[in-house]
Amino acid sequence: MRQPVSRSTPPPTLERLLFPVTAIFVIALLALTPSLFSPTVQLVGLAVVVALLGMPHGALDPWIAEKIGLSRTRPENVAFNLVYLMIAALVVVIWTVLPVSSLLVFLAISAWHFSGDWSHDMGLPPRLGVGLLLLLMPIGFHTDNVALLFSYLSGDGGQTLAHTLSLPVWFLVVAMLVLAELAAWRRQWLASLELLGLLALAYVAPPLVYFALYFCLLHSPRHLLGLFREAPSSHKPRLVRMAVLYTVVTLMLLGALAWFWRNQGLAESPNALLTKLVFIGLAAVTVPHMLLIAWAHVRNR
Repeated sequence: MRQPVSRSTPPPTLERLLFPVTAIFVIALLALTPSLFSPTVQLVGLAVVVALLGMPHGALDPWIAEKIGLSRTRPENVAFNLVYLMIAALVVVIWTVLPVSSLLVFLAISAWHFSGDWSHDMGLPPRLGVGLLLLLMPIGFHTDNVALLFSYLSGDGGQTLAHTLSLPVWFLVVAMLVLAELAAWRRQWLASLELLGLLALAYVAPPLVYFALYFCLLHSPRHLLGLFREAPSSHKPRLVRMAVLYTVVTLMLLGALAWFWRNQGLAESPNALLTKLVFIGLAAVTVPHMLLIAWAHVRNR
């Protein structure tokens, strides 16, 4: 029997308009007040919206595991959670040992994972192009800002990586316009609108604002609401409780990680500490989440 997996049905039109409409509003706001968001405000705002809107979309992974037969009994559920936690911890350890390589790998797997947001609109090659451009645009448009963030995550090597990945602005703009035109040619009007919104927002907005809006208004809702649409009505109260519980537990673990990094002198400033918590924390939960989603799709086939 085919089991429910996120993004198995296309999201409704109103849901898909949330990101482009918000992007237009933020672009207009930044045009009126360019210095509205200080770096600290951007980091704190990103951390808050990721905690409230981003993390819950991975907090339902135990339910997905149950549906595909990985944790249907209590011992299997305990084993699943332990393995999930071990993979997340391993990501943090490897990042500490190999910071630049870990950052590069995280960018690559994120591009692959984010490309799934357009699985109903495009074939694999063009949507992989979207996933790559989604991450490369802020690097090319705001290289110095991204280099500073990468230095928080991976030291001097992170700065070098940012400059290495900085492609010409004209190339990034043309590439995304071509993909948006391809989506429009296939009459995927909403996908084309989303790609144009990403391009404009990446060009105008600071990288953290751009990422926060994409992650919390497009990527996360598409996964989270997709699961709720597919779940039987009797399961939905349980999904809400599960999302809250696992989000709270994740925040507690991140709090412990912040305490450890601060006491070990692994973050030289509050901004560096918050950047590491947000992005290395996301990497730690993204890897087991991606493995689970990939396995779920294999089981579906």
